[in-house]
Amino acid sequence: MLDFLKRNTFTILYTFFLGLMPLLVSSSISYWVITHERDIQNFTFQSWTIAFIIACFTMAFALTPTTFIALLSGYFLGWQALFPVAITYWIASFLGYKTAQFIDGGRFLTILSEKPKVKQVLDNLQQDEFKIILLARLSPILPFAVTNVLFSFSGTKLSNFLTAGFLGMLPRTILSIWIGTQAQEIKRLIEHPSEGNISQLLVLGLIGGSILGLGYFVKKAVR
Repeated sequence: MLDFLKRNTFTILYTFFLGLMPLLVSSSISYWVITHERDIQNFTFQSWTIAFIIACFTMAFALTPTTFIALLSGYFLGWQALFPVAITYWIASFLGYKTAQFIDGGRFLTILSEKPKVKQVLDNLQQDEFKIILLARLSPILPFAVTNVLFSFSGTKLSNFLTAGFLGMLPRTILSIWIGTQAQEIKRLIEHPSEGNISQLLVLGLIGGSILGLGYFVKKAVR
């Protein structure tokens, strides 16, 4: 175990960083958005284009949660936000995957593959990787940037990662944008992002479906 930690110290620290940063950065951005709501409502097409380009990088490197971006986009742009948010997610996925691949260089997967039982589980999981990626993206509680890293480290095919990830993100993206369109004020939206019986049930449904599906495939892989 100690040998594994030593050989993957930077990789593990990078993953931890990706899990922690959204909480810190999004709180600062929330304050700025609340105090500059009127200015944001007057954004031009060029301003929103720049904002979404920046969001590609902030989501890829865990500076802002994906749900946070979708909620704000829905609040300010309505359903017009769906296409740019979906494309932004896709680009952020690609950036996160490639960055993790560059940092790790395949070491993580190589070390895990040295253990026969672990390699067998990984091989079994790869048979259903498209479905597993889709289910992982479906859940609003699994950190976007962290799953980018984990799928990259595990040797997931880039084509499967981008396609299944995009499809898996659509339901939660649509839900988040819809919640944003229903919000009466930005402060309440940020502080209570899933307020309301219907939205809470939908969020729980996505989480439940994701957990049950992932549990099934993991259980199948370790048999």
